[in-house]
Amino acid sequence: MLVNNENGGLKLEDFSTQLYKGMPLNQLKQTDFYIEKYHNMWDVKTGYFLYYFKAIDIESHQLSLSLCFLGDQLHSMHMNTWESTDAKDWNEWTEEKEMQVFYRNNKFLTLILGMPPTRKKKTPYPSCTFIFPWGSVWSVYDPRSASSFMGISYEEKK
Repeated sequence: MLVNNENGGLKLEDFSTQLYKGMPLNQLKQTDFYIEKYHNMWDVKTGYFLYYFKAIDIESHQLSLSLCFLGDQLHSMHMNTWESTDAKDWNEWTEEKEMQVFYRNNKFLTLILGMPPTRKKKTPYPSCTFIFPWGSVWSVYDPRSASSFMGISYEEKK
């Protein structure tokens, strides 16, 4: 997988699929990635739709992707790395374990982007951001949801 540093597109080489801001939903549905890995969809009832996909193997990491569509156009992407040692339920969950996911996500982004983060913050929530002219790639640990996740967000055109 490669994030295009010029436009924020996501290339999924194993599926010959290119994901990009504004991608039409009907185009996504024709990709090998959608056909092989689609899991389910959630209508947020605000015009946004989240499409969840089964994990794929990227750079020796299991990666889960969810794509956020506004109407029928790709708006943003969320992702997460997963390992068998991660907490499977609340009985196994600890903040320390979740912080390990956060650090693993940060290392994964540094690896696929080929650069160190532009910004790191410890408060209010630990986060790591890579800033580009088109938007940002980020990783955060959110104690409110007790989870760590990453994403690609695009600047709105003025």
